[in-house]
Amino acid sequence: MMGSTKIVILCGGKGVRLMPLTKEIPKPLVELKNKPVLQYLMQLCASQGFDDFIVCTGYKAKLIESSVKNFSRKKWKVKFVNSGPAASMLERIMDASKFCGERFVVCYGDTVADVDLNKLVALHKRKKALITNVLYQMASPFGLMETKGAKVTCFKEKPLLPFWFNIGFYVFEKKVLKGANRFEWIPFLDMVVSSGKMFAHKHRGEHITFNTEHEKKEAESKIKVFSYVFG
Repeated sequence: MMGSTKIVILCGGKGVRLMPLTKEIPKPLVELKNKPVLQYLMQLCASQGFDDFIVCTGYKAKLIESSVKNFSRKKWKVKFVNSGPAASMLERIMDASKFCGERFVVCYGDTVADVDLNKLVALHKRKKALITNVLYQMASPFGLMETKGAKVTCFKEKPLLPFWFNIGFYVFEKKVLKGANRFEWIPFLDMVVSSGKMFAHKHRGEHITFNTEHEKKEAESKIKVFSYVFG
């Protein structure tokens, strides 16, 4: 078990794509089946032995703190780091890293996935990575057809595509943040990629996130796959 590794959860953004719902509550507190999405994430981490959390707040920080304190388990360790509502994601990570050891996991507070955190950290250490990112395979939202001239030769309904996207789970080496205040997020990642020290784990399990009311309804219908962590 590698559960001594701290889990840094990013909960400071405004969730503007989900407005007006996020006008009243921060996105990590949006409920799916009567539980905040943040609660699913934290309990999934804790179920694997990762129960030492740093929750990065900003937008409506008091609501985040109150909710987490309400659903936290007694054995969990939870620290809140408020970088303010205007802070960038990289600034929030840097602020949280002051309370971390040499290595820590970063998660988006509005995304749930059954990533095997022990295997993820083990991969990161084995590759001697500076950052290891979790990816998920993209599926087409459309049925796709192959043609020869005007003739349809193949039809595939919403097939998986040969592309992978970031789902907001990372392992960081603390030392990669030295001097990172010079960068925005994307140039920072480009710098790590250029160093040859960024690796990826392709996740093939469950993954739930949402940015619109329609996607929220879909997420609510899928969230039952994580009900086992509340047993």
